[in-house]
Amino acid sequence: MRTKVSFSWQALAVALTAVGMVSCSDTKNVMTDMPVIAERVQLPTGDLIACDLSKANDTVDVPLSLLTEELQVVKLDNRDEALVGGWVRTTVSDNYILVSNNKQVPYKLFKRNGEFVCSIGSYGQGPDEYMNTYAEQLDEKHNRIYILPWQSDRILVFDLKGNPQPNIPLGVRVGKGKFRVNTSDSTVTVTALPFESIINEVVWVQDMHGKRIQSVAPRHLTVPRDYSNEVYDARNTSDYDVMLCVIMPDTRPDSLYHYNYEKNQLEPKFTVRFNQDPIPWHGFYELPHHFIGDASFPVQVSKTSWTSSEPVCYIVDKETLKGNFMRLRNDYLNIPAPWISFSNGYHVANMEPLTLKDRLEKALEDKELSDEVRSRIQSLHDDIDENDNNIVLFAKLKN
Repeated sequence: MRTKVSFSWQALAVALTAVGMVSCSDTKNVMTDMPVIAERVQLPTGDLIACDLSKANDTVDVPLSLLTEELQVVKLDNRDEALVGGWVRTTVSDNYILVSNNKQVPYKLFKRNGEFVCSIGSYGQGPDEYMNTYAEQLDEKHNRIYILPWQSDRILVFDLKGNPQPNIPLGVRVGKGKFRVNTSDSTVTVTALPFESIINEVVWVQDMHGKRIQSVAPRHLTVPRDYSNEVYDARNTSDYDVMLCVIMPDTRPDSLYHYNYEKNQLEPKFTVRFNQDPIPWHGFYELPHHFIGDASFPVQVSKTSWTSSEPVCYIVDKETLKGNFMRLRNDYLNIPAPWISFSNGYHVANMEPLTLKDRLEKALEDKELSDEVRSRIQSLHDDIDENDNNIVLFAKLKN
């Protein structure tokens, strides 16, 4: 294989295929050689894959090319108004890249070649402004961007030129929530941390005016009022997937669920048997052909603040139920990859220039690189300047 687009920052975008770093046979055997670490459990709501991590026997380097198509490398526009910086959530669509707000920087919308389009809303507490945000949706087809601020009772709406549109009221103040707007039938599906005596729904469907259509009571999923807990959704399949990570007051086992709209119920699809006490802090994420997850232990840093230990990551094949602990490696560029950065059908890494340059320097220390690969990495490395805007690496998930 060879690169599909010659390297040129003038063109801003580069498409890369995995060349010479991991052979096709090695990539294929990564999962084949893993042990079976899960079983399929029949439930009234359908199959549940239950993983037993005590059966995992090794930590394996999993190449990104096993899960994705070619890698795109895009240097974001360097104008002052386009700068993003820091760690930011990034959404990729067919023609756009949406970068979430960071500290006092508002959302930024770029064309997929890196050209800056506009800022979306602004940082503040006035109309159509936001402070911290928790979730967003880029709906290119319907010319809409949806943003859910932290501790908000509404979803903010903008068009792709940054013009504010009527907000979507939620009817309840959501501290940490995820959502999907379905413009075709004018409905919104929302997941929120179901705090005791405050929020009586874990998932609900409403219209664009806040009127409930149906909802799911939290029951055993009710959580104490502590914002250390999280709501996860990956949006990598057509299913509405959701997982609650509960760390306070104690971690607990849980499942990744699909929300079944027709039956109005949450259906467990993946869980992990940790076989230890206390149960670690854990998150589950769904890909088209795999489940991935992490496990770490909570570390209290103050009376009201917690962090976590370095996570241990793992992967399970949905069909064969084989899996193992893993390190995700970007074999397109011979660098480590952020393993949980799978969302909306893409793997995305939004990197500050010096961070990427440093990782490329380490990649060049590999004496086994082919001349072609070394030349490519070196060219990318040499064209990165410390004053550049962020560089986005993204690859579409294989269906």
